[in-house]
Amino acid sequence: MLVTGGSGYLGRWIAELAAESWDVTASYATKPAELDTVDWHQLDVRDVDSVRRLVDELRPQVIVHTAALNPGQGTDFEAVNVAGTANVARAAAAAGARLIHISTDMVFDGQRGDYREADPLNPLNEYGRTKALAEAAVADSGASAAIVRTSLIYGWRPTVARAAQWMIDSLERGETVRLWSDEMRNPIWVESLAAATVELAGLDHIGPLHIAGSEAVSRYEFGLALLQFHQVDTTQVVAIPSPSDQVRPLNCTLDSSLARQALSTPLPGVGDVLALH
Repeated sequence: MLVTGGSGYLGRWIAELAAESWDVTASYATKPAELDTVDWHQLDVRDVDSVRRLVDELRPQVIVHTAALNPGQGTDFEAVNVAGTANVARAAAAAGARLIHISTDMVFDGQRGDYREADPLNPLNEYGRTKALAEAAVADSGASAAIVRTSLIYGWRPTVARAAQWMIDSLERGETVRLWSDEMRNPIWVESLAAATVELAGLDHIGPLHIAGSEAVSRYEFGLALLQFHQVDTTQVVAIPSPSDQVRPLNCTLDSSLARQALSTPLPGVGDVLALH
């Protein structure tokens, strides 16, 4: 198995869990994760020749493509998310490797929520637009591919995920944290998503599959739950409506019933996960 973006939060967990049953190579952009159960290779997915060389060298049975540019990490969404994904998908097709591509709930417009796999895509922002184009590149590549659409990822091992860390840092600086009360998502524990992805690697599902937590919560409810879990004072946390000067999908909740039928990995909601830990 080749895991692109293996030094990222999700990629690291996938690589670690997969190493229990797969021979895993993971790629990184600038620095490998502290994980010695996998082989590490530096890779810029934007470089088509580098992608081809690595895949030709490894001849993986499965490629899990987690490498992506997410909001807050830069602006080169087109090159990383679209061209980079196309490079990986075409290399997978040429090698006859199964591809699992990690996508997002932000490919939907948020007008109604509870989206199913066959619902039409209509992204409202640049990140969502490039992830939708990435899905199209995967479909056009000829690779035998599953497209995992997921939601907000959280966790606390080996480090606290960005979903909580930015709030903790802001509150420690004495700042007020303002969270949207009208944006609904299905947050998923990174360890659940990683386990589901590794299980999916051994199945023959082709096409989109929604893998998200079972509980729909607002960004405000999600933030409060995480902060309370980390035992952080929430008196400076304020619920606000999403900004009127930004076009944002308000209800990107996902129907993950197909994944629950196909997978044995549980996909609990945020409340259940935090209550058990």
